[in-house]
Order: sequence, then structure tokens, then C-alpha cells
Amino acid sequence: MLEKFMRRLELDDIDKSALSKQFSFFLEEEVGRNNLGSPLNGDLTTKVCQINSKGKAKLVARENIIVCGLALVPLLFESFGLKKLEFETNASDGDEIRSGTEFARIQGFENQILLIERTMLNIIQRLSGIASKTKRFVRLASPYGVHFLDTRKTTPGLRQLEKYATACGGGKNHRLRLDRQILIKDNHLASKGIRSPIQLEDFLKKIRENQPDELIEVEIDDLEQLKAAMKSGIDAILLDNFEPERVHEAVQINQNKCILEASGGINESTIEKYARAKPHFISSGAPIHASRWLDIGLDWY
Repeated sequence: MLEKFMRRLELDDIDKSALSKQFSFFLEEEVGRNNLGSPLNGDLTTKVCQINSKGKAKLVARENIIVCGLALVPLLFESFGLKKLEFETNASDGDEIRSGTEFARIQGFENQILLIERTMLNIIQRLSGIASKTKRFVRLASPYGVHFLDTRKTTPGLRQLEKYATACGGGKNHRLRLDRQILIKDNHLASKGIRSPIQLEDFLKKIRENQPDELIEVEIDDLEQLKAAMKSGIDAILLDNFEPERVHEAVQINQNKCILEASGGINESTIEKYARAKPHFISSGAPIHASRWLDIGLDWY
């Protein structure tokens, strides 16, 4: 059962059709709707400067990064109608790149490179920031045998990319969408009027009976709910906003009967305290919503 939580979003898992549509919107965002037939006309600065000769540019890390987004660049070029641009890289998504290192090159008409520059850098800088911060979370938790999970606290429209960046940073991906897993949260229980441990146990048993093959997880707030959930036959229990000491107590009570996930306000400064309690997983949205864009430059050569 633990393996079902060990999912990692690979490049082949990304919906390329949806991503292509998204990149087409990025083009509209960059040049305006009226220029979609001829995007180069939308770059007024490059146009008035009469920049149209061929050139070469390189991508350089200006700080240490876990790079992410390189595999998306060819599709981005295609979506922008820049199929003649050549992109070469000696790195792969998830690689550690040291500050000052050149890790990719682009060749083609300079006006096309200038058209794609900002959007391409935005994607790589954003995703590399997530991957790099995720890597720090993973390095803090993994010595204790604890795995790191992301959440659905993602930027609307960018979930695929941000969860891909989490995977490139060494994290595991929690459910991508609502149709991927049953996760019964506090508001589900509140809407059903479930307040006591016995009500919770009975409710979860019925769901287990009706969904024998689905992965079922429930969010709980206290140890009495933990004991009730353990008796119900479900697979996993999310310990919501437990302090590290209470997580440790839950682990001792559980004795590996169910998968335990600790979540709620966990950040880079507190994750190791939770990891010492040794739940199976720690989840946090911080690598996505609290990461910063990393410094990556595009320079002519």
C-alpha cells in the first residue's frame, strides 16, 4: 500500500495537449491577441531595432540550482511557432547546476530568441525554484526514512508543471486531481455531521465496504479519531496540524497498521522535527507557494 503513495510525475505523465494549449495562452499573454498570426510583429522593441540576423545564446545559472523545465522548452518553441530554433542542453531536469555554469544553448534568428526569452526563463526560473526548495525538504526528511509529499496548493493552471518540479526535486506527488484518490477531509466530515470517534469509525467502514479497491485516506484532528480510523480498515490517515510530539505518539499507537501522513503548516525550519517522529510521509505546500524564482540568465555568445 505504501507504494501507492510513492508516485512521481514523470515527463511522460504530463498532458502534452493541455500543456500546448497553455503555452499558446502564454504566447497571447506575451504578444497580444492581435499578433497571434505573426507573433514577431508583437515585439515592438525588437522590431524597431531591426534585429533579424542569426545568433546564439546560452542559459547560465547565476546561483546553485536544481534545474527544472528544460524538457518543456521544445514544446514551448513549437507552441510559439518557433520550430527552427535549435535547443541543446547537457543537463536534465532534476540535475544540480552550480553557479556560473552554462547548461543550455539556443541557436536561430535573434528576434525569435528575444521573443521566447522571457516566457522560457519564467518557466525555468519558477520550476527550478520549486525543485530546489523541494530538494532541501527531501534532504532534511530522508535521513529519518520519511518521504516528502506535495499538496494541491498549487497555482491555478500550473498544477502539472509545479508537481513535475516537485518530482524533479526528489519529492513524491500526492493526488494530482480530485479523481485520483479518496481523501476525506474535515469539511467532508463536518458536512455529514460526524463528530464522535464512533461515528467516524462507522462512516469510514461503510466507505471501505463500498470502495474496496480505492486508496482511502482520512484527515483527523486528535488521537481518539486516530484510533477510530485505524479500526475502520482504511489505508491512510492524515495527521492535520499535529505537533511533532503528537505525531510521535500517533506513530507509536499506529504501529504501521495504517499509512501516516503529517501535514499542516510544516516548513523548512520545522520539517526535521516532524521527520524525527517518523511518520511515513510529511506533506507541505511550502516548496510551491514559498519558493522563490531562481537567478538564471540568457546571454549572447
